[in-house]
Amino acid sequence: MSPRPADLELAAAGTVATAVRFAGALRRAGLRADLNAVIGFTRALAILDALSEDDVRAAGAVFFVDRPGERARYDAAFDAFWLDRHRDDLGPDTHSAGGSGASQPPADAADEGPTSTAEPSVGSGGDDDVTRDTPEGDGSGLEPEAMASAMAYSAAEALRTRSFEAMTPDELRDAARLVDAMRPRLRRRRTRRYRLHQSGSALAPRAMMRRSLATAGDPLAWVWRRRRTRPRPIVAICDISGSMEQHSRFALRFVHAMTRMDVRTETFVFGTRLTRITPHLRHRDADRALRDIASSVHDWAGGTQIGGALHVFNRRWARRVLRSSAIVIIVSDGWDRGEPETVTAEMELLRRRCHRIVWLNPLAGTAGYEPRTAGMAAALPFVDNFLPIGSVASLEELGKLLSAGAFPAEEPGNLGKHATRAT
Repeated sequence: MSPRPADLELAAAGTVATAVRFAGALRRAGLRADLNAVIGFTRALAILDALSEDDVRAAGAVFFVDRPGERARYDAAFDAFWLDRHRDDLGPDTHSAGGSGASQPPADAADEGPTSTAEPSVGSGGDDDVTRDTPEGDGSGLEPEAMASAMAYSAAEALRTRSFEAMTPDELRDAARLVDAMRPRLRRRRTRRYRLHQSGSALAPRAMMRRSLATAGDPLAWVWRRRRTRPRPIVAICDISGSMEQHSRFALRFVHAMTRMDVRTETFVFGTRLTRITPHLRHRDADRALRDIASSVHDWAGGTQIGGALHVFNRRWARRVLRSSAIVIIVSDGWDRGEPETVTAEMELLRRRCHRIVWLNPLAGTAGYEPRTAGMAAALPFVDNFLPIGSVASLEELGKLLSAGAFPAEEPGNLGKHATRAT
């Protein structure tokens, strides 16, 4: 049985609230409905004709159906959500109940105010993430749609700023989707190479002479050249020891997002040994890329030897993958089982070979943090920027800094936010 137009008008009146409730119904039916999917579905409803059942059904299938076998469950949940008056009772067997004569909503359902049923926000189970519909005329001065929209996006904002260590498994999944959706666009700079262009300020004489061969040596067309522009290459070296496992996973997702934006990247991970994982991050699916990395790296969630890993990189890989214009991003909390002198020597050599070293430490965002570990204290004098990596917002801030090409230059003692160490 098809949904009635009156029910679909409810979705048009409160798009965000309806999308959140619909996502809850789909999760109870066993389908994936994370924050990224709900936001995409809400934007689709704003573009499509909300009174068209086929359009709404197709848009939901795009965002909530991952496998062919899930389409039948999705259709059952879709029909039950619009046909069942008691939507909170939706379960895996709702389709059979709805198809066998479930009670229909009254004809004046469109005139009734929204119910006060609470529905959890996407990707969280806490009380702060609960979205409640507020009846009209409650004295708040806000329309129900505006209040639902503000509460839904405040939940997303809370997820952005929440520490990775404090997240539940569902929140970690939603945060991973947020990082995957990032599109960091690095600032482009002029290189020494030229490319032909239809206009410019410098002629390309060789190209003009070559093209003049077709006109008996008479150059009939001007050919110009311009400097090529490209972003600085990125070399990421991530600590995958036990204390850094969760943070490095998100850092690798961020590097994967940069790879999709056609940024020249080289990526390494280290625990007790250094492993190059650049080929794995070329896969379009970030989840599959991380699975391949976990299966190929043998020291995941083990100990840490920062000095030994940097020694191998400087001796074996630097000449192959590191350019003097590159930005090196090191992700580590500084805990090291090796000798601090080794870290000092290798960091000094690495600093001379690159444009800038950015160190991401999950403890850097902690108020009053001081680099007391031997490894961090030995490396910090050669670090240009010392930044936190504890939340989705910190990765977004890193993307903004890379896009602007202007890193902060603050007081050397300010390690709470952005500290600078220059040689």
